Amino acid sequence: MSEVSVTDSLQGLQRRLGSSDGEAFEALFDRLGTPVFRFISGMVGDTPLAHDLTQETFAQLWEGRDRIDDVDSLQAYIFRIARNRVYDHRRKERRRRSQRAERSDELSAEAPQRPDGEMSARNLRANFQEWIEDLPERQREALLLSREQGMSHEEIAQVMDVSPNTVNNHIVKAMSTLRDRVNHYRPDLL
Repeated sequence: MSEVSVTDSLQGLQRRLGSSDGEAFEALFDRLGTPVFRFISGMVGDTPLAHDLTQETFAQLWEGRDRIDDVDSLQAYIFRIARNRVYDHRRKERRRRSQRAERSDELSAEAPQRPDGEMSARNLRANFQEWIEDLPERQREALLLSREQGMSHEEIAQVMDVSPNTVNNHIVKAMSTLRDRVNHYRPDLL
């Protein structure tokens, strides 16, 4: 097997991965592991879980390497696997919670939410992260893929299985919501 260079294209690595080249797989992980982790972490908000789901994403990529030749955009394909791992995890968690509630025969009541207090400038970053987490799922997903991963609307559309126009709509709505939140918090910033 040949050495993997930093300049290897994703298409080249994709072809090599399809031939079960372990070095190409490692190079893909080195190149995309951190961006995938950040995306998953933004979706789940739990670092250890994000690490686990990132590992599962790349394990699934390796297991499906014989079908990789049919993929148009390897980056979009990997992020789609990551997204599906997050959704699978959420479904399993909902099922577990439901089963625990049935076994314990107790109704789970949500704790009342505390009213928002004064936000200070030093908490803006933390609040902004919370505001992103409060966005509707699809808006948050599109925003994270666009802003944190630098993916194009076409690539995001492949990951989310929607049209590029829908991706744009999600991002515009997310940005509008965040702008409103920031404006309410600190009108002088906008």
